[in-house]
Amino acid sequence: MSFTTTRINQLVLDQLSTAEMRLLTLTVAVRKGLSTEEGIKGDLPQAVRSTLRKLVATNVVVDSDGVYALVRPAVKAKPADLAHATGKRAR
Repeated sequence: MSFTTTRINQLVLDQLSTAEMRLLTLTVAVRKGLSTEEGIKGDLPQAVRSTLRKLVATNVVVDSDGVYALVRPAVKAKPADLAHATGKRAR
């Protein structure tokens, strides 16, 4: 993985940590995040799409009809919480 690919990956994750975003918004944010010295050769939108596909495949990011967001970790409920929610006493 090249430096630019790693940098794009980190910029995408940084942007998604603040809010859900669409591809165009992410591409613009990545372009702004890359300094002029880091200029990317080739198609930046394609590079962002490729990064998003990899992140979705590894379950780091979720794609909901073109809106991308970080996967939030599931919170496990404690038996006492389940009992309270169902109205039953915990043993």
